[in-house]
Amino acid sequence: MGIIEDEIARLMQKCISCGKCTPNCPSNKYGGVDPHEIMIGGETDVSKCILCGTCSQVCRRTDPFTVMRDLKALANDLHVSDTYKNTGLAMPKSEHPSRGELVCEWDGDDVYIMPGCVVQCKVPFLEYAAMTAIKTVGKTCSELEGPGCCLRPPQFREMMNTERHDIIAGMTANAKGKDVITLCGGCTDALREYGEENLNMIDFLYDNIDRLPRFERSFKVAVEPGCSCMPIKKKMIEIVTRLSCEFVNNGMGCCGKDTVLAEQMMADREKECSNGCLIVVACPKCFTKYDAQPDGMPVLFLSELVAWAAGHTETFKYHNIPLEPDNEDFYRPRFDGFIPKESKGMRW
Repeated sequence: MGIIEDEIARLMQKCISCGKCTPNCPSNKYGGVDPHEIMIGGETDVSKCILCGTCSQVCRRTDPFTVMRDLKALANDLHVSDTYKNTGLAMPKSEHPSRGELVCEWDGDDVYIMPGCVVQCKVPFLEYAAMTAIKTVGKTCSELEGPGCCLRPPQFREMMNTERHDIIAGMTANAKGKDVITLCGGCTDALREYGEENLNMIDFLYDNIDRLPRFERSFKVAVEPGCSCMPIKKKMIEIVTRLSCEFVNNGMGCCGKDTVLAEQMMADREKECSNGCLIVVACPKCFTKYDAQPDGMPVLFLSELVAWAAGHTETFKYHNIPLEPDNEDFYRPRFDGFIPKESKGMRW
């Protein structure tokens, strides 16, 4: 057996078959993978696994997420890509206009931003928004130097754990003991997996909640933290409320990433958010999914919402779904009707 197979066998043997992972799995709720069945060897198809990590969040005994990730690496014959070897990122950078139009002005070292691959490669303007939000609460910041990837995707499973650890530790050491702010919940978890402390943007803004600006006019927002940030969703709601927004959605869930389940999952997310004026997310992958949804609601990354409250809307023009706060129609929720009490918190 190889390194990956040995790791799978070790983690599966630690499973006590409690079954807690199954009811908490977003994929399983939509007829996808059953993590418990995978862990006990009952099935092997992980093609519908979203790799959100929710199973391991609720498991106190072993690590189903790593098993799913390893199985995906094996099933798809994934190896460390040439893109990573050449750039330090898990995917190629797109030719995005914001790269030349929005230039981050790094002004100090109170904190260091680790944008992650999705932000750097797909939506680079979100790093600009993060910088603006951090400065809004009176902190200086710079971009964290290093390869840039958290090594969470399956392609990196063929690397020795010590090798991955050394790369991550070397990157976070560039923060010189200062806080590292991650913009992706997956990055947040990955760094902590290797013993490297960091703050997700939600945590950072919550720690500075008394310094947040406020909107002069309140409006209704729906909140979708994303799977990895679901454990800190209450902090995200408090941040949104502190900004003078009204939190309204009656459920939260997963975007489905790039699986075949994504279409139905995204349809349900839009429904549960439809009594708001816009959707606020804390995951870059979720942002790309919501912003590409046909006839979807406007979406903002959390740091964009904070920047907007301070008067900065420079990133709005890069959204696929227009957000026009000067238009009175913006302040009218897509659905502004009464939601029966029994439907609250339920999946549509």
